[in-house]
Amino acid sequence: MAAIIFIFGSITPPAMYAQTSAGTGNTITVSMQKRVKGDAAVDNYAIVNEMQQWDPKQTAIIICDMWDKHWCKGATSRVAEMAPKLNEVLTIARSKGVLIVHAPSDCIDYYKNHPARKTVLKNYDKKYDKLIDNANVPNEKGATWPIDQSDEGCDDMIQCAQGKAWTKQIDAIKIEDSDAISDSGSEIASLFEKKGIKNVILSGVHTNMCVIGRTFGLRSMVKLGKNVVLMRDMTDAMYNSRRAPYVNHFTGVRLVVDYIEQYVCPTILSTDFTGKKQLRFKDDKRPVVAFITAEGEYHANQTLPRFAHELMLREGVNCEFAIGKPAMDGPGRHNLENLQILQDASLAVFFVRRVALEPQKMDMIKNYIKSGKPVLGIRTASHSFDAKGNVAREGGGISQSKESVSGFLAQWPEFDEEILGGNYKGHYGHLEEKTKIAIVPGMEKHPLLKGVDPNGFGSVSWLYQNRPLRSAAVQVLLTGTIPNEPSEPVLWVNRTKYNNKVVYTSLGHWEDWNIPDFQQVLVNSIHYLLNDTGKNK
Repeated sequence: MAAIIFIFGSITPPAMYAQTSAGTGNTITVSMQKRVKGDAAVDNYAIVNEMQQWDPKQTAIIICDMWDKHWCKGATSRVAEMAPKLNEVLTIARSKGVLIVHAPSDCIDYYKNHPARKTVLKNYDKKYDKLIDNANVPNEKGATWPIDQSDEGCDDMIQCAQGKAWTKQIDAIKIEDSDAISDSGSEIASLFEKKGIKNVILSGVHTNMCVIGRTFGLRSMVKLGKNVVLMRDMTDAMYNSRRAPYVNHFTGVRLVVDYIEQYVCPTILSTDFTGKKQLRFKDDKRPVVAFITAEGEYHANQTLPRFAHELMLREGVNCEFAIGKPAMDGPGRHNLENLQILQDASLAVFFVRRVALEPQKMDMIKNYIKSGKPVLGIRTASHSFDAKGNVAREGGGISQSKESVSGFLAQWPEFDEEILGGNYKGHYGHLEEKTKIAIVPGMEKHPLLKGVDPNGFGSVSWLYQNRPLRSAAVQVLLTGTIPNEPSEPVLWVNRTKYNNKVVYTSLGHWEDWNIPDFQQVLVNSIHYLLNDTGKNK
């Protein structure tokens, strides 16, 4: 099975991918992903993005337990793979003025004469001894931990013998004299007070144990009032895939990251420093599912995360998000964050509404399309990049100017016709009576309709007007009908001039996601577009 992408829009204008390396001038631009309580109509946490500008002199990165050797061989191998990439991040951050804190627990004596260790001891204040603990943060009350780690999480085929194997931090991560070395939360808190550190990034291993739970970990930094984030691609977990919820090791890591975003703190990617795509472990063979969304009408930033969660658990895919602001208007609406995920994707799923983008970002989307990879479009995808007027690059507001658009954000109003094969002209009114969804005669055995009730189903979605479709390659599978109006196509497949295989549905109202037949159509679409009818866990 190949990779899948769903695309969401973001909250404020971000720095561009490949141009973000820790911001410009005296600031660091970070793209913070988190999960917040969403609208009651959907009753699911929403995934959102927040851009912040940080002063590097008020910022620190803590590297947790990146030891030279772990008792688990698999864990040791993944640390060795991660370390050079993390060291690249640290080199860039250090050059910007960020404080680097090395925290290889249980082997600090190895560094007792190192200047970076002496720096910590010189600034120690014992008042923090009583303030630091690793208890859960208040937001975690009633939360369910997502994985079973009761066996300590070795995922090797032959279980490794447990015991202390480490003596120091792995050599691939360089320690400079200007850095700090400590595995004590109270020591690190003292150092942060003396240096005025407000923003803290945690990286290293293992997310479900030490990164979240050490006295210098995520929970402690939250309780200290720090603006703390997890660097979600520069981490790993101790999880045995033979334990609940019985998913791929890397899916287990992702479930822990999702938990952290929901209950503890936001996360960022190393991309914010390096300008490169995020780290993916070589043994992570899961297809990448990228959700790309920016719309404020149908609660896509709530429905898609719920759907993505089920895909990860049941279909063995890796769901990534390129996120935009879930709003109809206002500053920062015309943006998408984390579009670099398209480089790893084999399927892009768009649920975007009337967004204009920086030309470089639009090029990233167009380059994906030109690669010939498949596309799944949902509802407002038909007008993803048609903002109905020029959008000024500097202000984000819509201008009806007829002048040259060189000073404006890029749009792609032809996306509907050229890629989806549609002909969106608006929608019929909101009716109390449901739209009747019916299978086109002769299409009952199409792969997209496997498991769908042959008698069709009802949808509260107000019916989109798409007749006549504008691609000779279109094959309509479902139609929608309301009283006194002709039937409209609501699900079809298309083939583009770039040879993209495309599925589009004009369904996607938040209540549609509670309809089993609609959910089945989407799962079928993913398998169909990836030419895979099995699971890849």
